Amino acid sequence: MWQAYYARDLPRLHSEMTALLRAQFRLPSADAERIAKSLVGAAMKFAISGANYEQVVLPDLEVAYLQLRALLKRSFDPREAARAELAWWVARRTPGQDNTQEVGKRIAKLYSVIYGGERPEFLEAGVLRAEAAQLRDRGGVHCDWAGVERLLRRSYRVLADAVR
Repeated sequence: MWQAYYARDLPRLHSEMTALLRAQFRLPSADAERIAKSLVGAAMKFAISGANYEQVVLPDLEVAYLQLRALLKRSFDPREAARAELAWWVARRTPGQDNTQEVGKRIAKLYSVIYGGERPEFLEAGVLRAEAAQLRDRGGVHCDWAGVERLLRRSYRVLADAVR
């Protein structure tokens, strides 16, 4: 999915995002595709914007999390989830906040909003995901995609174990 994002391959990004939503939340295809549309829209707007993230990106994220909450029948605040998602994206672009621990904390916050409560595994999963992002950033177009995938798979395994 990240390869599609950085290549600006929207059809592939949408397809990969849909697959992720289906796997992570066990959503039916049509619902996953609808949510993926909002998330991909937010991601692409974020990719090309340099500021005004709350006005440009947040509305799409809020729609996605509102839809996700309804499908999962959970009680999390979609606006808070959207803000938590955006916070880790922005931190990756902000010097002084772009280290893996800080980004990982912000990802863990997103998990705590969606899944409820705080668990040490959320931070571990968040830091692994942040390490994957940093590995990608260091390598740019020639990054170690296999290494990124290994870190992401570990991150999602830790997250899955934490929410079972």
